[in-house]
Amino acid sequence: MKTLRKAFILAAALCLLAAQSCLKDQHEVFDKPYSERLSEFNSNVRSILEKDGQVWLMEMYPGTSQKFGGYAYFLTFENGMVNARCELDPETVYSSYYKITSDNGPVLSFDSFNDALHVFATPSSGAYEAMGGDFEFSIKSYSDSKIELVGKRSDNHYNLNAFDGAMTPEAYLAAVNRMSENVLAATVEAKLGESDLNGEVDLDNRRITFTYYDPEESALLNAGSDEEEEGEDDGYVTKAMPFMYTPTGIKAYEPIKILGYTFSEFNYFEGNNVFTDGVITLQGKVPSDYTQYPDFAGDYVFTYYTKKANVTLTPDETGAGYIMSGLDSHYTIYLRFIKAKGRLEMNSQKIGTNGSNIIWLAAWDLDHGGSLTWNEDAGMELHWVEENGQFEFVPGIKVEDFYADSFILWETDANGASIDSYEGWGQAQSQIPYLKALKRK
Repeated sequence: MKTLRKAFILAAALCLLAAQSCLKDQHEVFDKPYSERLSEFNSNVRSILEKDGQVWLMEMYPGTSQKFGGYAYFLTFENGMVNARCELDPETVYSSYYKITSDNGPVLSFDSFNDALHVFATPSSGAYEAMGGDFEFSIKSYSDSKIELVGKRSDNHYNLNAFDGAMTPEAYLAAVNRMSENVLAATVEAKLGESDLNGEVDLDNRRITFTYYDPEESALLNAGSDEEEEGEDDGYVTKAMPFMYTPTGIKAYEPIKILGYTFSEFNYFEGNNVFTDGVITLQGKVPSDYTQYPDFAGDYVFTYYTKKANVTLTPDETGAGYIMSGLDSHYTIYLRFIKAKGRLEMNSQKIGTNGSNIIWLAAWDLDHGGSLTWNEDAGMELHWVEENGQFEFVPGIKVEDFYADSFILWETDANGASIDSYEGWGQAQSQIPYLKALKRK
């Protein structure tokens, strides 16, 4: 018993000595108050940012889950000012103030309005809630060549890399824009070992969604999920790769691992529509009915249900879609161009107001009970059918279990709560059932 007591006293003494040692070490590591260390950190970052006119290449990924893909920016910092140039407007430099502040840690803030840096955070007619862009960033680490940031709004990582390339920023962004125009693929295919890799390409939102067969990874991903409980795990894995364009191809938001291969950057060869990193080759493909953007313009006979109307498709100013006019004098309809597929989409959209209420052209699923939605992803595709010599509407832009085959005018309040069908312009104008085709006049 005495021996046990001595052992206990000895152990307690050792713990006390260890605790004193730890406290001593902590005192040595943190020999300055937190506020002083934070101020020193911020000062060091500011000095690195503004050092000798250093040019920084920023990888900007707006939106949660990088939903809009990435964009290249060039930044320089001087005397509390930031000069920004981006691929959306490569010939213009926009200047504003910046600051490094403290908010639960060091923060780089572009709180003074800047057309380039705030473009994804500013609402527009096509994106009334903006695109989730960041303009405040937590600073995670820094060195002379790289500053690691995390968007406070999106939680995406944004890297600032010291740019010392052979190209000027203007030439770099021009090459990036050429690449974004030249890349053309709706799907990609590859062989990884003995396994097939397939990907669906969304060029508008700069994302490739890969699908491949890997029972082990699938089982791990579905552990505890409904699929596991119901025994529906089919062994396939789906994995998204948001990307940005580079002068030579595309670069992933972060390295992606599939079937034992890790890749992050591909060169693109337009001649044979191939993406390759030297080990993996993705073969790009487009649909046989692919239609180039300018070829949609013109006058048409629009057929829906048993009705016909003369309409005109006019390119919008951005080159991202078409305005369809002529169906009704009270509104026009926007058709979005899907670059990867060479098709147009007609989706749910706002077309007017009634006081403070919103009038929607809402996607309508007549064939399955008549449910409707003003989810702006729901709608129909319009693509060329050679044998019929016309563009035809195809149901099947799936939003959960909803398939649109028609459209209806619907009214909601300003908060999005449903009111009723809108018949303020007459009942005959409120429904567009069973869309069929556009045939050139």
